[in-house]
Formats: sequence, C-alpha cells, structure tokens
Amino acid sequence: MVPLVVLGASPAFVGPVTLVENAGKIVGITSVELLRPQQGMPLAIVSLDGRHQLPVKSWSAGRYTGLGLVEIEGPIPPAMEIATLGLGAVTASTDTRGVPAALIVVAPHGAGFERSVVPVYIDTDDGGGMADTVTRLVSPMDAAHAQVAGDGAPLFAWFPPEPKLGRPSEVLVVAIATRYRAGIVKPRETPVLAELSALDDLGRALYSHPTPDERPELAPVTGEVVEPS
Repeated sequence: MVPLVVLGASPAFVGPVTLVENAGKIVGITSVELLRPQQGMPLAIVSLDGRHQLPVKSWSAGRYTGLGLVEIEGPIPPAMEIATLGLGAVTASTDTRGVPAALIVVAPHGAGFERSVVPVYIDTDDGGGMADTVTRLVSPMDAAHAQVAGDGAPLFAWFPPEPKLGRPSEVLVVAIATRYRAGIVKPRETPVLAELSALDDLGRALYSHPTPDERPELAPVTGEVVEPS
C-alpha cells in the first residue's frame, strides 16, 4: 500500500493504492471515487518517506465494481522500498466467513506518510431483501477510528488453515473500501467507514493474453458449392 498524490509544488495526497503484480505486470487498485476528481491531473505514487515518486501512466474505472485501476510508468525503483503483492495474495470473493479483518489505511505524517491497521466489523446490507445485490459494509471496532478515511484502503482478512483442503493459514486482500454511497444503514454503534468493492476487475486487468496464433487465417470463401460428378 502506497500513497497516491497529485503532483505539484506541494503534492496533494489523494489516497492509498495497493500494488499487485502478475507475470511482470503491475496494477494499482484503489477506489475510483478518489480518482474521478483527479481527471486530467498529473498523478504519482510516492514512497512512505515522501522522497521518491513514480508517475502514474493512466487509470481507469472497473467495469463491474467501484474499483479504480492504476497503471504506473515503468518498474518500481529499489530506492522506493515498495513491495508488490502477488496475485496469489488476492481473492475475488468479499465473503470473509467471519474471520478477523482490517483495513490498512495510509495518511500523511510529517514529511511523509504512515500506514495503520484498522480492525473492522463486516456487515451485509441487502436492502431489506429488495436489492439485487448484497452490499458489504465495514465499521471500525474501535470508536477511536470512527473518523478514519477508509476510501481506497485494502481490506485484509486472516483465514485459518483448512486441513481437509490442504490449505495453510492465509492473509489475503479481499476487497477495496469505497465510499458508502447510500449512507442510510448503520449496523453498529460505530459509523460505517465504507462499502466493499470486489476485485473481479483486477484479475481482468492483470490477465496476460496468450501468444497470438501465427498460423495463416482462413480466407472467406463465397459461391455455390458444386458436388463433383
């Protein structure tokens, strides 16, 4: 998770971006609600100490969720001390099955930035049974985190081992927090920080197309088919 800023004389903090890598391709994920107001602005990811920057080449909105997809310019310099997540650390399902979960938020701190862990509750909102889809909402466990800016933060979940499936314990990125648009449901005493956007669009963005088939294409044939005499 790294800070995203608008470049300028005094770079302005936009929000966090989580970098995921697959087969040498890196895609950053955040809330598209953070990116839309920055349309046409020069953006960059920066190191936590604020000393190193890497420009953003482009960004796009996810097709099916509130995900924002960020493409950076070139490889990440070692001096930035940024490690990317592998695709194996990501799950497309937002169902945490009741395991411990937390948002990892990024905020300005001094001349740089700092990360912090915000343990959260996850509740569902099905619109009283009238909605076509279920919205998953995150609320902080600690009232001290009620004012945390959760938009764009990744949600990590701590899954126990599953011996029957031969799976060890895992810490996975489950979703990205996005602004809670409805703002009408409050399942806990603490306020809802955000709703969750699934990571389906990330898999599509990281998909590497196979090598094109170099065999010649069949030319279209028209005309009457005549049976041999």
